Amino acid sequence: MKNTIKLGVTTLAVAAGLAIGVSTTQPVNAATWHKGTPKVLRGKWVDGTKEQILNYYPFFSMKANGLTESGIDPVINKNMHYHHKKGSHLYYVKGHETLYSHGKQVNYYKFNLQKTTRKHKSYKVKYYIYYQTDSGQTWRAKKANYGHYFYK
Repeated sequence: MKNTIKLGVTTLAVAAGLAIGVSTTQPVNAATWHKGTPKVLRGKWVDGTKEQILNYYPFFSMKANGLTESGIDPVINKNMHYHHKKGSHLYYVKGHETLYSHGKQVNYYKFNLQKTTRKHKSYKVKYYIYYQTDSGQTWRAKKANYGHYFYK
């Protein structure tokens, strides 16, 4: 009788240990990518300094499912996704570049949203591409500061 109870308790302990060990090996993805773009970043954002060569103000425009960057070599992104930690001023946005690669290249952006003291401009943002993938190849960009863009 005592041996049966010991065997039952031992079997139960081993089963509980296996169940705990198996359940903790599941991978967890803490960053959830939401479809579209963050509402706070939507609109036209203009750089505060004029481009000397082309004589215009650089800008980027963000819509519900797209991001367009101006410049000598413009970038058009579609099929956007983002993630953002609540209470943080950092936004991570990714999208498929459609102008040159026809959606094969994926650009990963990092946006840093800050309040400003300029009249009629409540926010400014700094952003850069920090990661790119294309046909199995990846590029990690060095931290590039593209300047301060103000909401227009």
